[in-house]
Amino acid sequence: MDKRIVCLSNDYIDDLMVRMAHHSTALEGNTLTQGETKSILIDEYIPRAVDLREFNEVINYKNFTARLVEFVKDDRVLDSELIKEIHALLCVNAIESVPGKFKTQPNMVIGADFVPSPPYRVPFDIEEWRLNLDVQLQNAKTNDEVIEAICRQHFHFEHIHPFPDGNGRVGRALMVYSCLQKKIVPVVIPVGEKKRYINYLNTEDLQGFVEFCKELQEKELARIEAFVQPNDCVLTIEI
Repeated sequence: MDKRIVCLSNDYIDDLMVRMAHHSTALEGNTLTQGETKSILIDEYIPRAVDLREFNEVINYKNFTARLVEFVKDDRVLDSELIKEIHALLCVNAIESVPGKFKTQPNMVIGADFVPSPPYRVPFDIEEWRLNLDVQLQNAKTNDEVIEAICRQHFHFEHIHPFPDGNGRVGRALMVYSCLQKKIVPVVIPVGEKKRYINYLNTEDLQGFVEFCKELQEKELARIEAFVQPNDCVLTIEI
């Protein structure tokens, strides 16, 4: 069956920005609502007294989303330099450590039964991660195989845990980037599904996570098509 090209409009990109900012930061404890996040990012209005860190966490998605579109258009290789650049965009003024720098001290994931990569291994493990993802995506013959590869590497990124802080939001941003780069519907993990999402990470249930992400893609496609506008095509996907 021939694939259909669907345009991602400016309004959809703005909608994606708001939801990425809200859900990804809320998964990590940010208390701003989606409406408040929209007020900050779209309306340039701060609706109430907000914690500075929480404000910075969401406002960072404005620069990130603009650069994300550029990265996709330029087909940037998802290597360590791009990963560090994405971390810097998402974490400036929002974490205590230096944004855009791999960890220099060992770190742990609470309750995990694995030990993240030690600092000296991070550059090597990230390069291996990149090569594995590239091979899987090149060999993928269907959208299902593409999303499975992206989900698998999301688990692996969590195992590497390359940064002192901000690994979760970067890992989820990398999923969106890989989806758009491969021209498939992006995955935005909603905070309302936090327990389900965390359980997939904890149990490393790849097939469960893949089915979950496919469910989210179906809902995302409905939003994309609702925002389609004539002569407004920022990026394209194929369905």
